[in-house]
This record gives sequence, structure tokens and C-alpha cells, in this order.
Amino acid sequence: MSQIKRSLFLLILILILSLLPFATAQAKNREEKEEIQVQERALEGNNTAPCISWTNPIIKPRAVLLCIHGLGLYSGSYQNFGVRMARQGIATYAIDVRGFGSWMKAQGHAQIDFVDCLNDVQSALKAIRAANPGLPVFLLGESMGGAIALRANSLFPELIDGLISSVPAGERFKQKKEDLKVALDFLKGPNKQFDIGKSIVDQATDNPALRKDWEDNPLDRMDLSAKELMQFQKFMNENHDSVKSITKTPVLMIQGTEDKLVKPTGTWDLFIEIPSREKTFLAVPSEHLVFEDQQDKNRAFDVHIDHTIAAWILALAAESVAQAPPAVRPAALTSAITLMISGQYAQAQPSLVQFVQDHPDSSEGHYWLGIAYLKNQRPFLARKEFVAAMRLGNDSGHADEANRYLMSMSNNVSDPNSQMQTGAPPANDPPKSVTHTDITMGEPAVVAFYAPWCQQCNNLDQILNQGRAIFGQRVKLLKINVEDPASQSTVKSLNVGPIPTFVYLSADGQVASTSIGRTTFLNFAKGVSTILRK
Repeated sequence: MSQIKRSLFLLILILILSLLPFATAQAKNREEKEEIQVQERALEGNNTAPCISWTNPIIKPRAVLLCIHGLGLYSGSYQNFGVRMARQGIATYAIDVRGFGSWMKAQGHAQIDFVDCLNDVQSALKAIRAANPGLPVFLLGESMGGAIALRANSLFPELIDGLISSVPAGERFKQKKEDLKVALDFLKGPNKQFDIGKSIVDQATDNPALRKDWEDNPLDRMDLSAKELMQFQKFMNENHDSVKSITKTPVLMIQGTEDKLVKPTGTWDLFIEIPSREKTFLAVPSEHLVFEDQQDKNRAFDVHIDHTIAAWILALAAESVAQAPPAVRPAALTSAITLMISGQYAQAQPSLVQFVQDHPDSSEGHYWLGIAYLKNQRPFLARKEFVAAMRLGNDSGHADEANRYLMSMSNNVSDPNSQMQTGAPPANDPPKSVTHTDITMGEPAVVAFYAPWCQQCNNLDQILNQGRAIFGQRVKLLKINVEDPASQSTVKSLNVGPIPTFVYLSADGQVASTSIGRTTFLNFAKGVSTILRK
């Protein structure tokens, strides 16, 4: 009988192995079809990713850091790290990756989606830059987040001043055994969920308290489908292509020496393949995760790694300021600006138009032409010049100022040609910042953007109620659901990215400041104080 059983087992094994290429081919065909659909998908939408922020209201930040979490976790896993970075003058943000954290409660977004995730990262970086003008922005990712960070840098390097990628390799211990299990589960049903928690957690840590944290936290997700895991592995494997386009960004790559999940040689191979000459490899005495909060909070090297990361970020931040070349302003532009300062906007406009034609790559020229158009009641043309000033990206100061004007301008600005055809009068100058009917101009206001499913937005009511108790009628406090169709014009006009987002409006309707992510009442009160003083 034992011989018969052995023969049956071998037959079953051969059958399974023979089906694996078919399953892989089927998965590849589906991925290729999805890839075509993805390429056709418009890169637009609100991309309002759930976000947490850690900023110190007493310390003026010197740099900004956006964090991307690993597989199965969520933005809150950076809690302790974010607090420690904020103490060192680094404003820190973290967003949920699609399929994890609060996204699990959002209809239609409960599955892994790396394309939309990368759009979220891009939107978050833009919003964070606008909210922190003049500060260098760094991107940090760990494990799956490390791979996302590498891909993001390859797609939009102009938004990232420095990259920190921790254990991003797709090469894992026991990978063949796990891949076989995934393939078998794919044959049972590609969308059928199964628990990967035990296999991942057992390899990621030996700490029983940490294992329990991962398994019990409702925002951590350990049930994934075979289709999602195959999509995940494909994304991780593409790291080697992503890193080849990282040619200029400073990179810090980190690997734990006690990692039992990701092979250190895989991380080292990725590091070697990065073309950027400004790169550093750091090995630390850690299990798989180095930064995320649920690790052992009493590790002796935490202080050292914090200081190392902060020193690396702040040194690059100081270097970027020191290396900024002094502005040399052409005489023609200086003359036009002099007319603008004296209030002669109509006289300055032709000179600025000519200057921009002669110097199309000048952010400052486009910025001042935008101001001239705005003062001459031509907001449509002003918007185009402000957008050009931002997109050039060669003058962060004027690009930031252009972005401020864009954030304060209404989206309901029509083409001047249509105004001429209809005989409609030109738009008033300047256009008001918000078009939502619930917002009354003439008094300071705070607009809090949220979504009902966003866990990070749960403390909004508490903050707003506390604000009403302290500030009374001196400031108007409003709460807007980003998923409400009626609010879309307001969401777009204020360039809302991750949620929650607080936009602080002065009495004349101008955007005074923006706060992104779940935050404390002290930071909220600091924002309110700025619009009450205006």
C-alpha cells in the first residue's frame, strides 16, 4: 500500500507541476490585459489617500518626509518614527497604500492597486510640497513601500529630493514554497482570499507581542487573494528595471542583518544597480522592518538609526539650500517688474509677453506674466502662466508662489475668447478661492476635507468642536466630504490631495496655509491663529 500511495502522490505532484505553466500563463494574460487597461486609465481624480502627519507646532520644520508602509500594514505603523522625526525638525507624513488601512472600507478600493497607489504618492508629494513651500521633500518606503518608493522616483523624480528605501527586494527566503502555494490557490480561484499572515509574520519577527499586534489590528490586512499576491510579486520583481532610471536622486538603502523574510543579497543587488553616484547602503541590526512602529520599541539602536536618518535628510536639505545659485535677473525682466511694482500692470504686460517668448524656460517670467494677466482681469491667461511656472520646476520660489495663486483661484474661469463671443464682462480680479455655497467669504474660515470611510479622519469632529469652543464666532469651521459630487469644485479649486486636509482661508478668501493628514489640535490651533491675525 505504501508503494501505491507513493505512486499516487507522485502522479498528483506531476499533475500539479504540469498545471503551473498554464496557471502562470493565464495570470500573465490577465496581467497584460490589465496593463493595457491601466495605460488607458486617465491619470486624474482626487487621489485623496488616507494620511497621518506628525509635525511639531513649536519647531519650524527644515525638511519634509513622506512614508509608505509595507505589505499588510497601514500608515499608522510609522507612529513612533513620525513623532521622533518631527522632534528633529522633519515634518513627517504617511499614507495608506491601496488595499490596506482605511482603503479596506472604501467601496471599490479594497484590493491592491499599484497604479492608483503611485498616483496617490504623486498627488501626496505635490500637495505636501505646496503646503511646505521651499522645503526639500524626501520619500521613505519599507518592504513593499520601499519598492513603491523606488518606482515613484523612477516616474516623477522632480518631486523627490532624496529617497530612503528599506528592504525593498522581491527575493525572499522560502520563496519557491510560497510561490507554489500561491499558484495552487490561483487554480482554486484567483480572487479567493486566504490568510498569508502566519507565513509572513513568522518570517518577519520572532517577537510574540509584535505578532499579536499585526494579527489583532483591524487596519492591518493579512487576507489577500492569489491574484493580488501575484500582482505584488510582479511589482517587486520589476524593482530591477525601476532602479535603472534613478540617475540623480540621492539614495539611502537599508537592510536589516537579522531579516528572515527578504534576502539581504537582493537588497544589495538593487543598490548596485542604481546609477546615481550619491548613494549609501546601511546595514542595521534589525529584523525585517526597521522603521515601522510595531517593531520592538525598546531596541537600543533606535536612537542611532533615528539620528542617522535625520542627519542624512538634514544634511541634504542644507546642501540644497547652499547650492542654490543666486538669481541673475535679465534687465528686460527687471524693467517689467519695476512697472508692476509701481502699479502699471497694463504697461508691463507687453514687455512680459515678449520676455516669455524670448525666455520660455523662465519660471520667474511666467510667474510675473501671470500676475500681470491677473491684475489686468484676464484670469484664464493668468492660470496658464502660473501652471507653466510650476511645471518648469527650475525656480522653486516662484513655482511655489505660482502654486499659491492657483490654489486661491476658482476653477470656474472661462476662456476669454468665449467671453468676447458672448459679450460677457471679464471676471473680477482677483477670483475668490472657493466656490462651494456653504462657505461665506468676508470672514476667516477653515475647511476640513474628509471621507466617511477614512479612519484617519475620525478625530475631525473632536478637533472642530474644540475649535468652536475656543475660537467661537471668530472663525468659520466647515467639514466637506471629498466623495460628495457637490463638493468636487471645491476639492479641485483647493488642490486637495491626501485626507484629512485642513485649508485655512483668510477673510479675503486667500489660502493662508494647508495642513495635511491626521494631526493634533495644537497644529490646528496654530493654523487658525495665522488667519485670525490677517
